[in-house]
Order: sequence, then structure tokens, then C-alpha cells
Amino acid sequence: MADEENTQPANTPVEHVQQEPAESATPMKANDRPPERLVRHVFWKYPILSVVLLVVVAVLAAAVGSPNWPRDTIAGATKDNPGGAIMAFTQELDGTATSTSNAAEFGMGDPGQVFVLAPLRQVAPLWRADVRTALAAYDAASPQQQQAWASNYDKALGKITMSSSEGMGGSSGPDFSKIDTLKGDFGPVPVLVKANLQLAQNGFLEQYLQSVDPGHSFHLVNIWLYDHPNLLNTAVAQGLTDDQWGMVKERGFSVGPWYLAMPAVFHVYFPTGDEGTWFVIWNLLFAAILMFVVPLVPGVRDIPKYLKLYRFIYRYPVKGDFDKPAWRERHGATHAGAEATGVGGGE
Repeated sequence: MADEENTQPANTPVEHVQQEPAESATPMKANDRPPERLVRHVFWKYPILSVVLLVVVAVLAAAVGSPNWPRDTIAGATKDNPGGAIMAFTQELDGTATSTSNAAEFGMGDPGQVFVLAPLRQVAPLWRADVRTALAAYDAASPQQQQAWASNYDKALGKITMSSSEGMGGSSGPDFSKIDTLKGDFGPVPVLVKANLQLAQNGFLEQYLQSVDPGHSFHLVNIWLYDHPNLLNTAVAQGLTDDQWGMVKERGFSVGPWYLAMPAVFHVYFPTGDEGTWFVIWNLLFAAILMFVVPLVPGVRDIPKYLKLYRFIYRYPVKGDFDKPAWRERHGATHAGAEATGVGGGE
């Protein structure tokens, strides 16, 4: 009976059953779909672009950059020009040094105390007797007498000082070979400045100044070097004679280092750009333009697109790419066919 129930006549029509397609083992998510317009990244251009940019930067640095001059040291400057050091120490004592007029801006005290007397007091107890005697005589005198001694010696040094051939107010410093020939009411000043010269030449003065202000190692060192004529003469010879050394060059080029091109333009050409407040304001306005106008304002933000700068990074495939087996294998025939219909037209 069971066999009869399961047996169907040969002419009985069989009902067609439509099978559901099998689910993919790894279904494609919406964000995994290929983009509507494929792009090809041109990675082979990257090293070429790097080399080109390196050459451009090197050319700019050589053309408009400040010279890569090695940093001066107090020992080197005083050995090279001892007469200039004598002049610097004397002017720091009589108040005519460059550092004296800028002492408040530099955040320091009296340059005569900082650069001349304090270093000598540091070493005098264990050093020469004549230095201790000169310090005692100088300290015992009135401020007016101290000023008179230093001023007299400064004027005498001026008689043996030749003006720098570079001009711009520089000088070569006094002729050191004639220092001992000077006569006048100088008090203990010659002994003090010559002792300071010895400390400077053996490297003690620079180490002492660095230890006084360890948070700014070369702050006082650089201030003293500015008092010495060598630094100004070097700047004049290299065309660096503006107050903002390293940024602005007055001879031949207005701009110093290439990476400071925009700040230098503000400093030189913009109204009151040489003043601290407005120099900061112009730079802030320029930064605001880069931060808000360039990326956000319609039209301006599309300039790279109009210039087709994206071609340095990627390109859209042309129709011929879809016929390449490697392309079809990678992106699929269906998507490639859709692109080939005109969505990804060549450029």
C-alpha cells in the first residue's frame, strides 16, 4: 500500500519548484562597493615629486636664504679681534654699548656689572692680585668717577680705531698693538678690561654667562657678541643689516630664509610691519586666510580642482583601461562595463 501511495503515474505533471539562490558566504556591504567613479593612484609619481620639491627648496634656499654662517663664540671673536673686545668691555662700563640701550628689552641689568665686573669678582679671589686691587679701587670710587674713567678710556680707544671698510657704522675695533700706548686718567679700567679679555679668550666668560642664565644658554652670550664689532661687520659683509637678522636682507634680496618669506614681506612692505604688534597682526590675518578662506570659501577652495592638481596623486581611468584583463579582474566586469559606458570618461 505504501508503495502505491508513493507511486505516481508517468503522465502526471511534476510541479516546478524554484530554488532560492544560495546566500553568499561573504556578502558585500554597502560601503564595500566600488566607488561610482574609479580612480587610479599614481604612486610611481611620488618619488619624482619628492625629488622635484627638494630641488625647488634647495634653489630657493640658495637664492633668497640667509648665509649659513657658523655661530660665533666669545673666545673666537676675542682672539680674532682683541681690540674690539677691549672696546666692548669699556663701552659696557661707560654705558655706550649697544646692550646698554637695550638692557630693558633684553631683561638684564647693567651690562657693566653683567659682562665685566661680575665675572671678575667670580675669579678674583683665586686669581691675580692686580685684578683684586683694581676691583677694590673701582668699587671705592663714586659712580661719577667710574663713569669718567671708562669714558676717558673709550675716547682714547677711539683715537686708535679705524672705521670699517664695509661702512654701515661698523668698525674694525681699536688697534690692539697700540693699547699700551694710551695715556690719560683711566683709573683701574685698563686693568679690568684686559683681565676680562683674558677670561674671554680662554673660554671662561662664555661658560660663566651660560651658567648665569641656564634657561637661555646663549642669551647673554649673543648680547655680548652684539657689543663686539665682529658680529656687525660680518652681518654687513653678508648683507644682513636689518634689526630682524636672519629674516630680512637689505642687499640684493628683501627676504632672508625661504621659509620666512611671508613674515619678511609683512615686516618690510606692509604698513607698520616693522612694529611688533602689527607684525603679529599681519601674520595672524595670513594664518586666518589659510585656515578659513582657502578651505571653506566656494570658488577659492576649488582652485586646486580647476588646476587639476589631483593628477599628481591620482587619475580617473580612461575607457581603454576597462578592456585590460588586469583591470577587469581587479574591479569586475560589471562595474568596468558600467564605467565604460561613459561615467569615467578619460581626461
